[in-house]
Amino acid sequence: MTGPPPTPTPTPTPPPSSPIPVEASPPVTTRSGTFTKKVVMNVLELVDQVFYALMGKLGRTVYGSIQDAIAIGIILKLPGLIGEIIIGKDFSGFDICLQESPWGVSRYACFIIVASDFLLWIVLAGRIIGRFWADLKDLKNNP
Repeated sequence: MTGPPPTPTPTPTPPPSSPIPVEASPPVTTRSGTFTKKVVMNVLELVDQVFYALMGKLGRTVYGSIQDAIAIGIILKLPGLIGEIIIGKDFSGFDICLQESPWGVSRYACFIIVASDFLLWIVLAGRIIGRFWADLKDLKNNP
């Protein structure tokens, strides 16, 4: 007769307050890629230092929010770009959608594109407000 099966050893989990490690960018192999990476990293380092010097830890939050805004702003342009490529029309508001034929596909595509833009703006605003709220709480708890 054998004994009870061995219990698996739990894997250690990092404490919730430890930051998530940042994944390294892929290696650069071309001369223009190396130059571009150096220029971008120098600009980002300068902006980070300026924000930190002016606002401290809150500057890092502003810096991160700006990066989020740029990324989501690029994503925000995708539905309109897809609509422009496929349908050949620029949909920028619900009033433009109402000018389309009620029986045409482009009217419904317009509503979908404008609604997705609106929802992406809500996500962007929520992320910025949430980030500032968490940072203000952190500043309050750790002066």
